Amino acid sequence: MSSLDLDILMPVHNEEKILPNLISEIDRNINGKVSYRIIICEDGSVDNSVKVIKKLQEVFPIELITTQNKRGYSKAMLDGIKIAKANYLLLMDSDGQSNPEEILNFWFNREKANIICGNRANRNDYMYRKLYSKIAFNLYNMLFNLPIKDPSYAFVLIERKAYKKLSDFNPEMPDGFFWEFNARASKLGFDFFNIDVVHNKRQYGETRIYSIRNLPKVTYTNLLGLLKVKFKKNDDKS
Repeated sequence: MSSLDLDILMPVHNEEKILPNLISEIDRNINGKVSYRIIICEDGSVDNSVKVIKKLQEVFPIELITTQNKRGYSKAMLDGIKIAKANYLLLMDSDGQSNPEEILNFWFNREKANIICGNRANRNDYMYRKLYSKIAFNLYNMLFNLPIKDPSYAFVLIERKAYKKLSDFNPEMPDGFFWEFNARASKLGFDFFNIDVVHNKRQYGETRIYSIRNLPKVTYTNLLGLLKVKFKKNDDKS
C-alpha cells in the first residue's frame, strides 16, 4: 500500500490554454478528500505547454515527463503509468472533455472492480466520430466481448495491482490506447465496472488524430492492432 491515494495521469500536446483552469478544477474538487499527484506526460508540444506546466508545479503536486519529439499517445501514456505509485491511477485527457467533477464519482466506486470505466452518457462530440465509435465498438465486441460500455473513452480508474501489470507492453495501437489497454486487461483476468459521467465539449482546438481526413489511416491501423492484440500472446513485461 502506498501513502498516496491517487495518481492522475494526463497526456498533453499543445494544451497551454486549458491547463491552468483544468489543474485548478481538479484540485478544487479533490484536495483535502483524496491525497493525489498529477503526472503529466507532455508529448512534444510546440506551444507554451511546458512553460505553463512548470509554473503550475509551483502551486500543485505535478510530476512532469517531457520530450522534444512527439512519441505518440500510447507511448506517452505508458511512460506515465511506469512512474505511477499510488494505490489507484486515474487516466484522463487534458483537453477539458474529462470533467474534474467526476473524479470523486470514480473514487467512491473504486472497490467495485479492478478497473472503473467512464461512459459518456451524453457524448458531446461530432456525429462522424460517434458513428465511427459505434462501428468500432461493434467490431470490438465481436473480438473481445468485454462488459464495457465505452471502451475508447479516456477516463478510467485502475487499482495498483492492475496498472502495474499493464505498464510495459509494446503498443499495437498508437492512437487507440484505451481500446488496447482494456483488451489486454481482460486477457490478464481483470474485471470492469461502468459509471456514467458527464462528457464536456472540447474547449480549444480540434482533434487531429480522429479528423475526417485521418480516419481511413486510423481505422486501418486500429483494426490491424486489434487483431494483433486478440491473437498474439500478451507481451506485458511487468
